Amino acid sequence: MDDISTITAVETGLYGIPNDEALEDATQTFDELELVTAHVETSGGHRGVGFTYTIGRGGSTVKEFLDDVLVPRLEGAPVAPRQVYADLRSETTFVGREGISEFAIAAVDTALWDAKGKETDQPLYGLLGGTQRRVPAYETNGGWIQFSEAELRENARRVADEGFSGMKMKIGRGHAEDARRIRAVREELPEDRDLFVDANCSFTVADARRFTNELDTSIDWLEEPLLKGDYSAYADLRSKVDVPIALGENGYNTTQFKQVLAQDAADFLQPDVSRVGGITPWLTVAETADLWNTPVSPHYVEPVHVHLAAPFENVPFVEHHSTVLNEVVESPLELEDGGFVPPNAPGHGMVFEGLEQYARDAA
Repeated sequence: MDDISTITAVETGLYGIPNDEALEDATQTFDELELVTAHVETSGGHRGVGFTYTIGRGGSTVKEFLDDVLVPRLEGAPVAPRQVYADLRSETTFVGREGISEFAIAAVDTALWDAKGKETDQPLYGLLGGTQRRVPAYETNGGWIQFSEAELRENARRVADEGFSGMKMKIGRGHAEDARRIRAVREELPEDRDLFVDANCSFTVADARRFTNELDTSIDWLEEPLLKGDYSAYADLRSKVDVPIALGENGYNTTQFKQVLAQDAADFLQPDVSRVGGITPWLTVAETADLWNTPVSPHYVEPVHVHLAAPFENVPFVEHHSTVLNEVVESPLELEDGGFVPPNAPGHGMVFEGLEQYARDAA
């Protein structure tokens, strides 16, 4: 049996990539994608590419945690993602196992899985025991809250023409106007395309019940209507409305997803590989959800998620979020028959290109 290679060096970086225009939802504005990267060199001569992201705030803190707490533990560690993940999490016990620490661990964990794929000459989906398959994709970029009703209609037609399996739109302009805008988008989408609605944690339980009960247009899920982490409220809401409930982009560890499942708080889980701590915990979430017969539709980061979907039958969609990430990737995924197919290159296949122009001092 060959010896497992080890980590010989880690290089980190921080980059700010501006949007062409500010994108708005009910609670925040997304005008910049921050990337925090971790490149891992191995004794086998391979380089793993990892990253995490923010929407323009907090990246320097994530990088500082990465550099000061995690990187010193990595030199000489084996290229064994699950083992390293467990070791790094031991360093987060007294600082909280969500948020900044999980963002930072995600960059390392993703890099190690990429390196492992390269060392074994396998694409990530194969390394995880899956086969290459097309995963349906829905589009979010045309549904931001700042768009007028006419622009939403135009964007819905474009989404359909481009072949996406569905569209997600944001709400938060008030019940009556939101209902009109949802109706407008539904009128433009073909009947066989899904329409997802995202409230971005802006409702109370009473608001969400009233909104869904008065809505006269069919939607395929209502996403994150309530406060982050209030899973008992989500369970209460889910028991009182007919619309499927989706949540999870703001889940930062596997325990939180276990609580969602145990409380019957959601119809769809939406783990984000960069927020939940990396590929290792994302797989745990998907495996656990499968046991509970709950579908998983990951949030954003489709170049990685399309690989992670491959081993699972309970992943019906991936999300195409904004196009900012595509601007700094050498070969962005291309839509094929309404979905994305993971590349055959070893590892996850992502190669950054042109990041240097967006580099900034983390201090």
